[in-house]
Amino acid sequence: MASPSSVATILDPLGFNSPAGRALMVLRPENEAAKWAFSQVVDFIKEQDAQSDDGDLVTDVRSHYAKFMWFSDEQVYDSAVSRFVNHSTIVESPSSPSSLSSSTCSLEEPCPTMIWTGFYFLDSNIKTLHSDSGWLVGRLSKRGVSFAQPTVDILLTASRAGNVARRHAVINFSPETRLATVSLEFGNSAVVNATSLTSKGSVAGCALGQNRIHFGDLMYSLEYTSYCLRPQGQTDLSSHITGIHGDNQPTKEVLQATPTPQTTNVQTIGKYTITGGLTGRGTFGRVRPAVGPDGHKIVAVKTMEARPNRIQYTQEKIALMEFIAQRAQTEKQHNVLTMIESIHIQGRQVDEFHIVLEPYIGFTLSEIPKDTHYTKYELILHDCLRGLAFLHAHGIVHTDIKPENIGLLDFHKNDMNKPARLSSYSRPPRTVILDIDSMEQIPSGQTAIKAAPGSNGTVGFHSPEHEMSEYDGRTDVWALGVSIFKAIFGTFPWSYGTEGNPWRQDRKVVEAREKFHARYEKAVGKVTDHYHDLGEPLCDFLIAAFRFPDSEIASQRRSRPTSAECVDMIVEKSELLKERLAMEAEMAAEATATTPETNYTIQSGHTNKRPAPDSHAQPKKREMEYRHHIVDAISRIDHIDKLGVEKAQIVAE
Repeated sequence: MASPSSVATILDPLGFNSPAGRALMVLRPENEAAKWAFSQVVDFIKEQDAQSDDGDLVTDVRSHYAKFMWFSDEQVYDSAVSRFVNHSTIVESPSSPSSLSSSTCSLEEPCPTMIWTGFYFLDSNIKTLHSDSGWLVGRLSKRGVSFAQPTVDILLTASRAGNVARRHAVINFSPETRLATVSLEFGNSAVVNATSLTSKGSVAGCALGQNRIHFGDLMYSLEYTSYCLRPQGQTDLSSHITGIHGDNQPTKEVLQATPTPQTTNVQTIGKYTITGGLTGRGTFGRVRPAVGPDGHKIVAVKTMEARPNRIQYTQEKIALMEFIAQRAQTEKQHNVLTMIESIHIQGRQVDEFHIVLEPYIGFTLSEIPKDTHYTKYELILHDCLRGLAFLHAHGIVHTDIKPENIGLLDFHKNDMNKPARLSSYSRPPRTVILDIDSMEQIPSGQTAIKAAPGSNGTVGFHSPEHEMSEYDGRTDVWALGVSIFKAIFGTFPWSYGTEGNPWRQDRKVVEAREKFHARYEKAVGKVTDHYHDLGEPLCDFLIAAFRFPDSEIASQRRSRPTSAECVDMIVEKSELLKERLAMEAEMAAEATATTPETNYTIQSGHTNKRPAPDSHAQPKKREMEYRHHIVDAISRIDHIDKLGVEKAQIVAE
């Protein structure tokens, strides 16, 4: 129904009993051109009252457009619209005074123009022309009327005025953020807040409670309704998105980072809009969620402050993050948090560095449910090791691996107790190593980093060599072992207690080391006792990760394996991981066959050099080597249980 009754006019047009009571958003005309166009559309719709009821198909067309409109019962006088209409009439017919309704009309004293007021609304319960694409926005097609076929849902204008195309744009909701988006169809242009759309398919997000939109010359405000903020409105929104995209959506933990906007008072950093509060603190800064201008991608913005004596150090950290992002893109590595761009804001006393990172993580290993199935741990461990192997291959040591720095993406908390079923995932879960600004690069010409006790990382996760002598990537393997142990068993494998860190050289550590070795022996024994329920991949890794030369368990004095060696070790023992690698290899082959190579440039304060013409051959070569490695790892059959003797020795001791 296009217009409410006279009683309803007094009530809130967005109230529960009104036609727009379940609207998720409203589109209000703002400038004179849009208000006049809206009134003309109402006139066109009201013509249906004069039509016969004998199979008038044109009436059905008008009824379709009316479904998405609310307008007042009576027209009102608007002086600004009157001046606009009067001016437009004079401009269009400058030599025809008769075109004005009265000889007294002029630019100074315009003819009074009465208009219908109201708005358009988006209700997901009202069927649109194309339910899988959203709400089509555009002008009236006379041909469509003659064929009794509506061409849009939101009819902005009944004439050619306003530079609006028949199918100008589409308004919908992003499955990634659940924010409204505007995408250009056949219109010449559209502007959403400060983002201009000039080509078909270009998209802008609506991250404010009230968004300013231009379709051609017509200006509107697109606002989220109070109903959309309520639980029933969120249910309608979820049903609308699920009807289009199915289960291919982020987890609820990720979606919590982009709640439906309620205000226009938001913070923007560069082209990104902050959508939530503080979600974490890294080694050097605070982290908040944000969305980019397209409204589709959730990112993490890490803000670091630096005084003049720390600016160069911070820039060196950013340069390392930039290097990691470039290599990850080239090598198609997705298990390490990567930098999209950096934004440097100079201050009088303190400079701010905003690091835009992806992906945004919903929860971490520190929040994993206690009843998580061991196969989910296999996936998590596999990804962590692959991420570390990537870093270590480039001479980078993370130095602060712990549960809080292991992000879980597309894992559903309420399903963690169920076995992993790779073929059932619309979005395969993966694990991402976080807090990349804590990383250190092994100095050129060296193979390890000299220990600096207490200067980096988290002591409880440090390997003995991390505190005592020098360390390489294998210190991350130790820390990962502590993290996985803590997640599985709910306790640390050992604690230092009041006696302090047993590995410091600057204190009396005899008692501390004695207590550590006792706790260490119990932890290793606990792992061996759980082979039957945790499986070989997890237990073999934990036993190997805790090796160090000064262990009082003879079999544990062997060299700790590297992260790359650990990847091979757990894949050999896991049918699940073999299946995963096979699926990934198949998808990589399909992607290579269909996707052209593209250059990659980090958006930072300087421009990266383009690669040499033949440099793309190197990534392809590495990819082929990696695939051969995968096939070799899957097909390799090792009849000798390398850790079998080891396990027997541990149990005996």
